[in-house]
Amino acid sequence: MISDNINLDKLLSDIDQQIEILMAIAGDSAVLIEQLRILSEARDMLLSQEMELHRLAELIDPEMLEDHSTLAERNQGNSGFD
Repeated sequence: MISDNINLDKLLSDIDQQIEILMAIAGDSAVLIEQLRILSEARDMLLSQEMELHRLAELIDPEMLEDHSTLAERNQGNSGFD
């Protein structure tokens, strides 16, 4: 998988490698099978989270956003602590 996030790609690659190794050695070991399940779920969740972040980023219209630093500065000026 190639995404915009090289760190995510590296993490997914590492998880895939661990899954591959565990599949080869797990056999009937309940502990290794559980570890395999957890790694697979973690991988799926990371991919789901990445897709959700892209979906949310597409919904944000940069022209509709205010400059929040300016908003914070305005609020400080009205706080009465000056």
